[in-house]
Amino acid sequence: LNQRLQREVAERQKMQGKLEVAEQTLEQSSKLAVLGEMSAAVSHELNQPLAAMKTYLAGAALLLRRNRPDEALSSFQRIDDLIERMGAITQQLKSYARKAGDALAPVDMGDAVVSALSMMEPQLKRNKVRLTRTMPDRPVMVMGDRLRIEQVIINLLRNALDATQGVDAPEIDILLAAGETVTLTVRDNGHGIEDLDSLFEPFYTTKQPGEGVGLGLAISSGIVNDLGGRLTARNADGGGAVFEMRLPIFEEDKIRAAR
Repeated sequence: LNQRLQREVAERQKMQGKLEVAEQTLEQSSKLAVLGEMSAAVSHELNQPLAAMKTYLAGAALLLRRNRPDEALSSFQRIDDLIERMGAITQQLKSYARKAGDALAPVDMGDAVVSALSMMEPQLKRNKVRLTRTMPDRPVMVMGDRLRIEQVIINLLRNALDATQGVDAPEIDILLAAGETVTLTVRDNGHGIEDLDSLFEPFYTTKQPGEGVGLGLAISSGIVNDLGGRLTARNADGGGAVFEMRLPIFEEDKIRAAR
């Protein structure tokens, strides 16, 4: 009986050792997986400013060759703004992993939309997209992080742009409305969404390998959820896809109190 008990104790100690090794291996694998996700997210978010910088740089070179340095300076200023934005992204891009912290402030959604459209301007013009924008006359405020909100809008615009590839007359409609909540609607006339259930899952993408990692909508959904809102998608009755970002409205009296 004693020998049997000793054998069982030895076997349990051996199994305990194997379990500790397995736990360490799993922990390391989890760290590598998170690192991979974050690396892909950083690459995804920096790709847009890099593409815009390339366009502005080519334009500046053309203007300099035509002896129009003043106009070229404008392109260089935009490049400088994009570099600052990239620096901010590398510091703050924890959108997929971190929760919204205490660095929230009132954000004018109209200004955020204008800024995002400025970022996407070269791609929209190059693809000859007809853009319709409907905005309220007064400021529409939410409590949030300006950079992260712009990330969401850029991701939605980029997604709509990708969806209209191959369409004869690509169109993107943007509607900002304020009621009980603030609602930003982005609609395209593309081919619609095949798998709505998997759309916001990490690494889900319909693009070819090398064209996207499938993190844009997952990141965007996480950002909106962190800010107390909701990001939804549906297929439009007349074709194409509709994305809606709903955020809690920040009332004027609260704005005055914050000041």
